[in-house]
Amino acid sequence: MGGFAMTLKPLAMICRPIGVVVGFVYPAYASYKALESKTPEASAQWLTYWCVFSIFTVVEFFADMLISSIPLYYLAKLLFVIWLMKKKGATTLYIRFVMPVIKKHEESIDNALMQGYKKSETTLVDLKRRSLAFLRERGIYTSNGALPVAVDPAKGGVEAPPSESKATV
Repeated sequence: MGGFAMTLKPLAMICRPIGVVVGFVYPAYASYKALESKTPEASAQWLTYWCVFSIFTVVEFFADMLISSIPLYYLAKLLFVIWLMKKKGATTLYIRFVMPVIKKHEESIDNALMQGYKKSETTLVDLKRRSLAFLRERGIYTSNGALPVAVDPAKGGVEAPPSESKATV
């Protein structure tokens, strides 16, 4: 099996970058074209693709250690992504699997997202407060937002801006 797997390595090295182009770049451009065309059908097709593809990408991220060692995995993935786009595969998977699961758990998903949003907002505000306090303690930031002119690590911190002296003649 080791020799067979080694002969497939170049195929994986070719399929991975092609998969990025096919899975992300082309659909992004096609989505742009669909949005610009103002036809709801085209937009719905690409929204469906992105919904299914993003779920696939998340599952793949967590299963990568197991599935990436499967022979011909990257070729199969490439063919799967093409199927999602060209054969209405994304619509089929969305209607048969994604939509029923999301509908069943929609309220709990919404609640979890709202809690996550509130928690991240609180965390970011706290992080900002603590960062500014850290910078103020070290004289790197002042309450009026002014930054010091120079930082002298040899003196262990910040050098105050030079004061302007008025020369008398």
